[in-house]
Amino acid sequence: MAAIRIKDWAAHFENSQSKRITKATWVKVPNKHDGKGYRRILKAQNPCQIFTAWILMLQLGSKMPERGLLIDDDGPLTTEDMEDKTGYPEEIFERAIKVLSEEKIGWIEVVKLQK
Repeated sequence: MAAIRIKDWAAHFENSQSKRITKATWVKVPNKHDGKGYRRILKAQNPCQIFTAWILMLQLGSKMPERGLLIDDDGPLTTEDMEDKTGYPEEIFERAIKVLSEEKIGWIEVVKLQK
């Protein structure tokens, strides 16, 4: 079984305020547009869809029992679960996972879970 983890969640998407709350209703998103990963996403096919899926995954990640790890009470979120939770098509999550997990971008990782 595998799950999606947003890399370096605590360093990039938490601050002193978010660490004090148990049920997040917002997520801290950096506004850096000159990083290598961001620029490489812009060169990918359908970059707007990839970036949209990224923001949606961040929002989902902020609501998980372990923030940044896309696992809820039913287990790891599938792309179908992401579609059901956000209303955006499964296909954008599938594409985003492929692109965002590439070594040259590395914003997410697919982690193997113990059964």
